[in-house]
Amino acid sequence: MIAEGGPAVPLSAKYPSTPYWPWSPAIGRGDDVYHDPDRFVGDAVVVTEKLDGGNTLLHGGKVYGRSVAVPSDAKWMAMVKKHHAWKVTEPEVYLYGEDIYGVHSIAYDAVPERETFHAFALRDAAGTFAAFSEVEAYAESRQIPVVPVLFKGCFGSVAEIRAFVEEAHREPSALGGQREGVVLRLARGFPAAEFQDSVCKSVRQGHVQTDEHWTRSWTPCRIAHGPSGV
Repeated sequence: MIAEGGPAVPLSAKYPSTPYWPWSPAIGRGDDVYHDPDRFVGDAVVVTEKLDGGNTLLHGGKVYGRSVAVPSDAKWMAMVKKHHAWKVTEPEVYLYGEDIYGVHSIAYDAVPERETFHAFALRDAAGTFAAFSEVEAYAESRQIPVVPVLFKGCFGSVAEIRAFVEEAHREPSALGGQREGVVLRLARGFPAAEFQDSVCKSVRQGHVQTDEHWTRSWTPCRIAHGPSGV
């Protein structure tokens, strides 16, 4: 479902499609594959867990789904709308994250309501993606969770990156249950025009992309109740 009205968001604010790491256990048919893995060698890199959720944008106090045409009023975005969307009001700030309130193919352990959304990217009105440290600082200042960080630093070779990613796939999710995958990105900021050269993902074998039937049969994730669960 979508809500009428809300601040105008340029179509360019839609989060770009992330190319696949060349050795990803699964690669979507017809999707882009990262062409220059050496770019991640010798430069500061951040590796985060790829959560199995819905790509979500917070901007102007509103929530947007994968489409940014109009704000979303979908029921599976109830928690991020309740706890976090209203914190992101600056007209030049676009905060992207993964929303796991609606279960996709992985059921994580119970989480507090405030932790169903995890930020992973921050963009400005000019189209520049912020350094990951800025993503963390912005999110921390507003008590918004960030995706689990698995590595920060420099890799010495593509072989070293491959070994790290393979080991990361064998480990469980930081949220409990199976790990969906990992995302590699340059730690520094970069313009949107360089996105395809600065970010890539590796996903588990059997990765399933959501189809239109999900919106009719979705179920909420398990919520941890108690003092920290609200």
